[in-house]
Amino acid sequence: MNPCELPPCPPCPPPPYPPCPQVCGPPPQPPLPPCRPKPTMRGLHWAQTKRKIFQALVLSAIAGTLVYTLVGLKRREAYRDFYEKGEFDDWADDMARKGLFQSVPAEAITDTGTKKK
Repeated sequence: MNPCELPPCPPCPPPPYPPCPQVCGPPPQPPLPPCRPKPTMRGLHWAQTKRKIFQALVLSAIAGTLVYTLVGLKRREAYRDFYEKGEFDDWADDMARKGLFQSVPAEAITDTGTKKK
């Protein structure tokens, strides 16, 4: 068959969507610089360690001071009062009369609280 004798091609179908306009706008703006400065990475671990050690020392000093003032001073005052007002000789005589001391037999103590000779 001769190519000239072929029937003509059917027309091409229209495109399924309209072609994009070839209008280019202004180029996009470059990104803004970050709001925060970049962290210092060199020596960061040592700097954080120093900061944490300092915080630990300060907090332990504060805690020690609070324990001393809130607990220690009251306890010291209670011991001082106990030893100032204590009647240790009378208490020792009572315990000896009850036989609580091994070195002092109960028969050696009279009712007045003095030892027999």
